[in-house]
Amino acid sequence: MTLFQRYAFRQALWPFLGAIAALGGLAALTQSLSNLDLIADQRETALRLVWITLLALPQIIALLIPIAVFIACAMALNRLNGDSELIVGAAAGMSRRQRLTPFLRLAAYAVLINLVINLFVQPASFRQLREQVFEIRTDIAASLMRPGEFVSMGDGVSFYTREIGLDQVLHGVFIEDRRGASPTAYAARRAIIARSDRGPVMLLEDGVLTQLDESGTLASLTFDRYEFELGAFIDTSSAFFFKESDRYLPELLNPTAADRARARVAEDLAAEGHYRLSSPLYSLAFALIAAAAFLSVEHRRTGYMRFILIAGAGALLLRLVGFAVQAGASNNPDLNIAQYAVPLLGAAAALWLIARPTRKTGAARRQAEAAA
Repeated sequence: MTLFQRYAFRQALWPFLGAIAALGGLAALTQSLSNLDLIADQRETALRLVWITLLALPQIIALLIPIAVFIACAMALNRLNGDSELIVGAAAGMSRRQRLTPFLRLAAYAVLINLVINLFVQPASFRQLREQVFEIRTDIAASLMRPGEFVSMGDGVSFYTREIGLDQVLHGVFIEDRRGASPTAYAARRAIIARSDRGPVMLLEDGVLTQLDESGTLASLTFDRYEFELGAFIDTSSAFFFKESDRYLPELLNPTAADRARARVAEDLAAEGHYRLSSPLYSLAFALIAAAAFLSVEHRRTGYMRFILIAGAGALLLRLVGFAVQAGASNNPDLNIAQYAVPLLGAAAALWLIARPTRKTGAARRQAEAAA
């Protein structure tokens, strides 16, 4: 790159990094607020909340990268134009392609970063996120027990524990089970929650089982260890499996029979795979659309705000069309090719606007008409 091109690239790089940081921070704040129920309902630590929020960020950042590219290119071009540096570059003999090269280089780097996130970082982070959320949702001790309170499960069963230790050991446990013909009460000195082949169970230790026998007499039975099944209190919808967003590209484009059976629609897998490959192209399209707002029109001392707004609206419309095509590809696999066509057509249209002959100014047009 020439000295001017390196300078223009730096002018776009720092706004790009700043936009990613600002938009990513806002997204992280929004994501953390949506996960506050993990602290309120599941009694998770703030550190766990931060970790879950960070695991959700790669997908959000991948969506924000094209927007950051548009903002960076628009800011850099506006600054270069305001200081008349674009005019100086043109007067020095630089073609439009040469003036456009730094912004295309930034877009190319953004495409590569976006592709790495889509193909490797997002699946890895989302798998870890899915495991963390599943572990939290199925944490019986955190979701069912409240120290010093009776917790009713709405199915004739009430739990009570005096204290929950740091190692998730329950101390002073009482269970009232009114299911069945004869109510039963369990009192145990301590209990732990474990997983068995039948599902999660509460292992009661050093306790007493009390119930009414067939004759209506109160009977008590002491035990050293008793298993109380908790499978009825687990939400079956929280079963652990990887969704389309958690899978790597080979699993999406070449799924097994089990993957097809688990997917909501078999075409969802292919649609997600082609989206991972095509979405980085929006960075290239958005960079060209931002450049078209400046390089496809005559130099204006009054500024380019109107053209920037038009370019922004065009970029937003292009992205919405891309989302619509992705949704349609879930039902019609033939639309997968359109996921690539939408950003490429947007880039081609912007490139055509940049490369077309410069229109004559109003004064030059009037002089030509008078001469004719």
